Amino acid sequence: HQFFPKRELETIEYSIEDTYRGLYQQIRGYLGRPRKEQPVKPVKDELTFARYGLWHYVLPEKRHKEPYANLKRAGVNLRGLMRVLLFKRFESSVYAFKQSVLKMLDVHRRFLAALDEGIVPAGDEAQAILYEPNQQEEQDIQDIMEALRQAAGKYPASDFDIVRLREHIKHDIDLYEKILELVEPITPAQDAKLQTLIKLLESERLKDKKRLIFTQYADTAKYLFENLNPNEARDDIEVIYSSDKNKACVVG
Repeated sequence: HQFFPKRELETIEYSIEDTYRGLYQQIRGYLGRPRKEQPVKPVKDELTFARYGLWHYVLPEKRHKEPYANLKRAGVNLRGLMRVLLFKRFESSVYAFKQSVLKMLDVHRRFLAALDEGIVPAGDEAQAILYEPNQQEEQDIQDIMEALRQAAGKYPASDFDIVRLREHIKHDIDLYEKILELVEPITPAQDAKLQTLIKLLESERLKDKKRLIFTQYADTAKYLFENLNPNEARDDIEVIYSSDKNKACVVG
């Protein structure tokens, strides 16, 4: 019989304040707090998450009619969910958080461009189009706008308070840009969480052992791999994603 060695559990602490170079509380404030109602004016230095609560921007006389009643049901918890998602990425790794903010910026800029074309990208189909890989060529952007116009056809812009919605989306874009500007300069050498992990892996009890690291996000896994195996110089360190079909080729 073969047995696993006795497990020795230990909690390794690190400072998330140090990880974000003293910016943790400031960025945490930008992510806002749960709100049942959407403020008329954006709260200073706090995300509105307007894109995930479009029902709040539907004109009052239209709100209780379809498809807007369904839009309300879909958006009740979505803003809170997106806020939690950002927090989880924020605490997973600096890199994962940066990637999330970059993606949010890209999608919000497309959303704003659609509003300027008189389109409100509401509904699942429109959301899927917004999340497609970014295309820079003008013709591609026009194709995206036409696809959004077709997908969001049952949500006429005239049924929304476009001025207020546009103000809130622009507010979030500005704040995402501000957040990115704050976290962009943080290097792996300054990342207290990463450096704590590296120090642990180099300790006497782990240095020459097989080690397996689990993390929730692929972005964090990529970040760890790149920093634990710079330039892929070592052949005894590998990264596996949940989407990989053939994991056996790596495990050995």
